[in-house]
Amino acid sequence: MNEPNDADKKLELLLDRTLRKLPLRCAPPTLEARVFAELARRAALPWWRHSFAHWPRAARTVFVLISASLGGLALLGGAWAVAGLASMRVLRQFSEFAVTTAGLFASLVRAIPAAWLYEGMAAATVLYVLLFALGATAYRTLYLRA
Repeated sequence: MNEPNDADKKLELLLDRTLRKLPLRCAPPTLEARVFAELARRAALPWWRHSFAHWPRAARTVFVLISASLGGLALLGGAWAVAGLASMRVLRQFSEFAVTTAGLFASLVRAIPAAWLYEGMAAATVLYVLLFALGATAYRTLYLRA
């Protein structure tokens, strides 16, 4: 049962010794120049363009305090809006409106012949497939042109 592990270990050691004997390869000059230029560009960015972890401590603290304050205000505003309902009358009227609208929509859907619904779904499917085919064709034409 240990034989496969031993063979793998021997192969790993042989490969490691062989690769360590090879000379190190230098990066192409153009790649090296581009990498250093990108590093310099990123180093020159202002602090607010870096990730949050690289912001100064004071800026992070102020940001967290402002975010927490806005979140608290949002929660208080929601609680105030719920508590501001004088009675459940507004909620009852809204639910009656929603039920009436749903009933109207259901009767409109029942009035449409089933064949029309199936044909509409088939047409939508065909258009959806054509959209992807057109996108793939445009991608191949514009970006894979060699």
